[in-house]
Amino acid sequence: MTETHHAPLPDVYPSSKQPTSSTYSKCKKFGLQLIGLLTLLLAYISSFTKPVPNSTFDVPASPQCKKPQVYRPSFNKSVNLILNDKQFKIDSIRKLSGAIQIPTEISDTNPLPNDDPEYYSEFFKLHKYFEETFPLVHSHLKVEKVNQLGLLYTWEGTDPSLKPILFMAHQDVVPVNREIWDSWQYPPFSGHYDQETDYVWGRGSNDCKNLMLAELEGIEQLLADGYQTERTVILSLGFDEESSGFMGAKVLAPFLLERYGPDSMFSIIDEGAGLLRLDKNLYIAAAVNAEKGYVDVRISIHGHGGHSSVQPDHTTIGVASELIYMMENHPFDYNFSLDNPIYDVLQCAAEHSGFLPPHVREAILKAPVDEGKRKVLTEFAVSHPDIRDLIRTTRAVDVINGGVKANALPGLTSFIVNHRVDIHSSVNETVENDLYWARVIAEKHGYGLTFHDEVIIPETKLGHISLASEEMLEPAPVSPTSGHVWEIFAGTVQNLFQNEILAEQKDADVYVTGGLFSGNTDTKYYWGLSKNIYRFVAGIFPFDQLRTIHSVNEHISASSHVSAVAFVYEYIVNVNEYGHD
Repeated sequence: MTETHHAPLPDVYPSSKQPTSSTYSKCKKFGLQLIGLLTLLLAYISSFTKPVPNSTFDVPASPQCKKPQVYRPSFNKSVNLILNDKQFKIDSIRKLSGAIQIPTEISDTNPLPNDDPEYYSEFFKLHKYFEETFPLVHSHLKVEKVNQLGLLYTWEGTDPSLKPILFMAHQDVVPVNREIWDSWQYPPFSGHYDQETDYVWGRGSNDCKNLMLAELEGIEQLLADGYQTERTVILSLGFDEESSGFMGAKVLAPFLLERYGPDSMFSIIDEGAGLLRLDKNLYIAAAVNAEKGYVDVRISIHGHGGHSSVQPDHTTIGVASELIYMMENHPFDYNFSLDNPIYDVLQCAAEHSGFLPPHVREAILKAPVDEGKRKVLTEFAVSHPDIRDLIRTTRAVDVINGGVKANALPGLTSFIVNHRVDIHSSVNETVENDLYWARVIAEKHGYGLTFHDEVIIPETKLGHISLASEEMLEPAPVSPTSGHVWEIFAGTVQNLFQNEILAEQKDADVYVTGGLFSGNTDTKYYWGLSKNIYRFVAGIFPFDQLRTIHSVNEHISASSHVSAVAFVYEYIVNVNEYGHD
């Protein structure tokens, strides 16, 4: 039975201290592209046409990047069916394709569900589709609607004292520009399956209706097999993740927090990275266990205008330009700490890939004990733009406005600086750096300076510079990559790929590490529910698939999709069998 909860929206909506939808969609796209970090590393490694002999530098006898202990579920009635049965795969493709055909697009600005239900008509169609496609889920699980469209599925366990497992995904997809529909190889909402390539095409196929369907299908199959969970299993599906989750995840998370309390979940699984093939036989599963923070700072130079024939030494546009120049030419320091999840990825590559040059491998492996090698490693990371921005706070001026007429001095020039906050920094430290450079320019040109309502330098006859932080999010807590909860997660991944999916590739080696997003997922609202948050989709993803996320020709391998179904199936059983609170 479906229960509807009209949960109140947060008071801050729509003016929130989270990233706004217009900036967030760009942030999300950039963050998802960083899933390709391993592939970028692969491109670097592959530039060496032959393996580099190991004799120049020997790998330590006891590698730090070890294969996790395998966790095999004793209840595995349908694992082989999911992975190898032709009819199951056809049915799974059909289910995913049907969901893709329902265009649950979400824009940057959206009405409240109660105010305009018709606006969300496609979401109601999707809900009906779920009811028809997953009958066992809808007859055995408690289904609740939170804020009209958020879906909360609860599979009650037999032991209420155990912490639940929480799976996440989102129902919405980014819009498709109608002007470029013809650029798609197949119509964007066709859900077309190409048997020759094994690809399912369409918006949402890889972000993230694939994960949502895998979670529902994995639970449906467990129910079909007669499985009874001891531990409660929850599926929380937001509906506006692509516009920052203000009405979906931001309402669902406190709903769960009120019901279960803080740190009440055994683990949380959401969209994220998957497996990437680093070289011929090496696969690394980088489960994202950290996300950078975020803050926008609006900086305004307030002048007094006037006729352009009687101008000051520098107009407000000129002062703004100099401040921007100073900030761009004084970037934040690099901070490559060895507890950055990116180091885990590099360490696995160094220990198990034969393609890295000896000096790079040596720098990576000796960095924990040799400060000089750590410096070499940092220089290596800094020389690769897609890695360097994961080891520092970044700053980008994305919006600027000033002036209204050619012969009138601009009385006001303002710009917005977007920051992605390093995992070892903070919003406050980031804003303080902006404030420092604003003060340098204010003192140089004789302007006042304010930060929010605080007067730092009184206004002068020329005017003043004001700073205000508009949206902010601290870096996510780093989830552990050791301990009992991680071991079950990593061991499930290891078993699924090493022993099942890649079993016929006898020389395949699979390793599981942490990873880092520069953007943010809906998990940003769920931090209080668990310390163990892993953003991971259990599939093998070539970069040509990853780069289509939010873009033309989004697609996914059907084989990767069914592997994600198998992971959900095995993980639920493994946590029940091996987990302890």
